[in-house]
Amino acid sequence: MKMSRSTRFTILAVLGLAALAALFPMLWMLSSSFKPEKEIYQDPPVWIPQHFTFENYTDLFTRFNFGILTRNSILITLSVVAISLVLGAMAAYGFSRYKFPGSDWVLGALLVTRMITPSSLVVPLFSLMQTLGRLNHLDSIVAGIAVLNLPFVVWMLKPFFDELPRDVEEAGEIDGLSPFSVFWRISVPMAAPGLYTVLLFSFIAGWVDLLFGMSFSTIPEAMPLTSGLMQMQTGYQIYWGPMMAGGVYLSLPTFVLALVFQKHLIRGLRAGI
Repeated sequence: MKMSRSTRFTILAVLGLAALAALFPMLWMLSSSFKPEKEIYQDPPVWIPQHFTFENYTDLFTRFNFGILTRNSILITLSVVAISLVLGAMAAYGFSRYKFPGSDWVLGALLVTRMITPSSLVVPLFSLMQTLGRLNHLDSIVAGIAVLNLPFVVWMLKPFFDELPRDVEEAGEIDGLSPFSVFWRISVPMAAPGLYTVLLFSFIAGWVDLLFGMSFSTIPEAMPLTSGLMQMQTGYQIYWGPMMAGGVYLSLPTFVLALVFQKHLIRGLRAGI
């Protein structure tokens, strides 16, 4: 059934307004990041910077330690991605290929842990990290994010391994491959769309985390970028210009990665349904 021209126009108009509403905060943040302080507070608002400046971006590194914070966030994110891909893929493959008594219950328990409010995990994990002496260390933040992310990864990847043809793996075993070699050399490449999807979501989980970064670290040497942004809001002043620039800086890697893996992400989400 063909849509009329007016119906098509109405749908496009509604979708356009929805997209504009979703993009408006990002566009306002981008515009404000290039404004001097006077224009940020100007009333009525200045939509486009009249005195274009990069000062807010330079302040990130000269006043707010964004060089150290960027290094910390990169280390945290790469660690979370590595743990999620390696442990998550092996666990998902194990649940898919090897049934054992209570395996469905264990999978259900993993799903339940994913439903737990993240803030409820902070206190027990904080107590554990304090006992181990790992507060104000990056590995405590990595552990918190990974604990929260792994159940999602397992549930995301298991359907991909379920759909893989068993005869290809059996042919590898006949050729003399060990079970781990079958997993690594045959199953993992065939499940690539799911792995790309998990990679992107794990990157986002590590890169934008604020909860564990604020809870487990109080010194710049062990803070992620999100905690650095929060430091710009004090009881006396809010540094709106650097905060807007920091928001753009923090969003850019995720935006670029989503564009790079866009096709893999859509394919992975479709295949995982």
